[in-house]
Amino acid sequence: MQWLDDDFADSCDFELIGVSSHLPPQRLCWELNRSMGWNLAFSHMLEIAQKKGNSSHAVYRFNETDDVGPAAYHVVENKVPQGIIARFQGASALDYLLHLSEGCEQAVAVIPALRKVNGIIYAQSLDPLHSGAIEHLALIDLIPVED
Repeated sequence: MQWLDDDFADSCDFELIGVSSHLPPQRLCWELNRSMGWNLAFSHMLEIAQKKGNSSHAVYRFNETDDVGPAAYHVVENKVPQGIIARFQGASALDYLLHLSEGCEQAVAVIPALRKVNGIIYAQSLDPLHSGAIEHLALIDLIPVED
């Protein structure tokens, strides 16, 4: 996080939820779509530099526009055999990260619903600044959606 300055850290405009699940990403997204009324679909692979090589993490995305404005939900694999995105605050044990952009429901409202989704074992709110994930996820909602 050395490249972050205080202004950027103060303007962190997303919330982060860590999720533990035994499901593969496509099945987890199917369950989330069914239970939460979302429409998550594969977006892209996120390449993260690790100590030994790179790791590839699948990203699923759902964009929503309502009266309040645009919002984007992202489900990102946290743990893959080659590495982890969020390492601190107990996040290294979590399988997925749910990135809630500005305009989404707040994490405190989403977490109780997530805990009722089939296949989700545990969900907790994470601080993007202190979990080790901000430098990888801060600009994820700026990646264009491919049709």
